[in-house]
Amino acid sequence: MSTPATPSNVPWLDATQRVSIASGAHQAEFSPGGGGRLTALRTGTHDWIVPITEPGWPTTRWPRAGSYPLAPYSNRIRDGRYTFEGRSHQLESLPGRPHALHGSGLHSAWTARNVQADSVELVLAQPQGVLGWPSAFECVQHYRLSARGLALTLSLHNQGEHDMPFGFGVHPYFTARRVQLQARRYWPAGADGLPQAGVATRVDAISCSSEGCDTYLSQWGGRALLEWPDGHRLSLEAEPAFEHLVVYSAPGASFLCVEPVTNVADAFNLAAAGVADTGMRVLAPGARFSSTMHFVLLSP
Repeated sequence: MSTPATPSNVPWLDATQRVSIASGAHQAEFSPGGGGRLTALRTGTHDWIVPITEPGWPTTRWPRAGSYPLAPYSNRIRDGRYTFEGRSHQLESLPGRPHALHGSGLHSAWTARNVQADSVELVLAQPQGVLGWPSAFECVQHYRLSARGLALTLSLHNQGEHDMPFGFGVHPYFTARRVQLQARRYWPAGADGLPQAGVATRVDAISCSSEGCDTYLSQWGGRALLEWPDGHRLSLEAEPAFEHLVVYSAPGASFLCVEPVTNVADAFNLAAAGVADTGMRVLAPGARFSSTMHFVLLSP
């Protein structure tokens, strides 16, 4: 089957420039221009995430690989519209998608800063109005490799003139086949892919399958263990701000996305409707917020 042609007016992300860091046998590679993505994470010959080899892609059709930032919100906003503090905002959606998706961070070129042998900062200075987002902001991803694994601190700075609702997280495509966790809240989605409310439950494990999954969870305790058939394991450890977790895999896919995020899908609209525990946060003008997660790499 041929790949659909991309319209000539669709922006293109150039991922040819790569930045690499290392610690012992651990190596990580990044593409600042390719949406601030982590393009490879490996120990020796073992790839923890699906590596990105493409030199670039259109912003409407990105590779199912690597790991990209979710900012200034995670997942979807219904119909790309939300109301906050009496103002209604219309965001741009991708062609063929009814809802705004994943924020502008993954569609933008970032810059590398403070590159060291074992660490790097990826920085996005986003002006007001990109994809309809009403506030200017700066987002920083600070990555550091150590013998333990990869640490990521995400930081967001509101550079606009008004309070800004926000959320953030990451969307890694792990090569694992199964994740063990202890989630105590599930947010069932409707046919439109959006949840209405969370329900108390118990989810202890999710595996890749022929059916795939797109599961919204919370109250997961900031700990999850990804498992590989050959004995490799990755312990995902996140600070309490990352109170929500998305587990996604396409039907029959060879990847498993386990996404620590601060907010559930459509959090802004759910919070406005009085739904509790959506994870929506508010950042005052000039304020910053940051939180950290770790990918602890456990070889057999």
